[in-house]
Amino acid sequence: MKIHYPLPRKPHQEQFAAFVKVLAEKFKPLYIYCFGRIGDSSFSEGCFIERNAIENHKYHLLMVIESATRIEHEVQNYANDHFLHGSITILVHGKETITAAVKANNRFFISVANHGELLYSQDSTIKSFQVAEFIPTQAALKAKKHYDHRRLLAIGFLESAQECLRTGKYHLSVFMMHQVVEQCCIGLIRVHLAYRSDIHNLYRLLNLCDCFCPELSEVFLSNGNRLFDLMVKSYSAARYRDDFHVEQSDAEKLYNQVSAFLKLTAVMCEGKIKTLALEAEFYKQHVQKESEVQYG
Repeated sequence: MKIHYPLPRKPHQEQFAAFVKVLAEKFKPLYIYCFGRIGDSSFSEGCFIERNAIENHKYHLLMVIESATRIEHEVQNYANDHFLHGSITILVHGKETITAAVKANNRFFISVANHGELLYSQDSTIKSFQVAEFIPTQAALKAKKHYDHRRLLAIGFLESAQECLRTGKYHLSVFMMHQVVEQCCIGLIRVHLAYRSDIHNLYRLLNLCDCFCPELSEVFLSNGNRLFDLMVKSYSAARYRDDFHVEQSDAEKLYNQVSAFLKLTAVMCEGKIKTLALEAEFYKQHVQKESEVQYG
């Protein structure tokens, strides 16, 4: 087993590298890539406050396995339970799935293969991979197609949430808000990463969004997790539990947060789609110039 990590290491890097080793020993993957790291730290001291230093680290990993069997939930639950020095969001896919995606010009897997950090390789002689670079000519069109679909779903769920709020069905309103946030996150991830997510857990979706916009989660989590936990709970409780109750004030606060999240999603996705369109145009011009130089 070979763990690839730049030196020197800080304590949190040592902890993370040690966990990657444990993860590899338990699940026997072919490769583990890191495609995102976020580190926050705060420090305080004074005459009337205890000296305190807090570090928070988030990691985003892609685990490549031999089999096509989906083990992502098992791997993610293991990381949640055993990594105590920050948070890890893990995507798990089979080798054949990723190989096919790369051949199909998938922006996410190509970007991770070419620019992600290879933390672990089953074959210790392999230090990195380079695949054909992503061709961006269709990226904006594909992103817009997926975003438009998710946007319409999110708007429909928000209208349903508003109607349930008006008629006093607060538990159903919050469930509909869950659906709004889920569709927004799936759209954001598809547009920014070109990754097709089938995740339903809102915490995991927001954690995945962190790799391109850490500020997104602040819409819900800046003042604590209580209301967001209520919305997460509604996914099953609103449908299967007779005793699930939501106060009107909580439903109204969540509705305002979810409405703001939908607006922010629109701004971010529309901005990214414009950027992808510019990248496509630049690529076309570059190819044309190269052709003129070669054959002119």
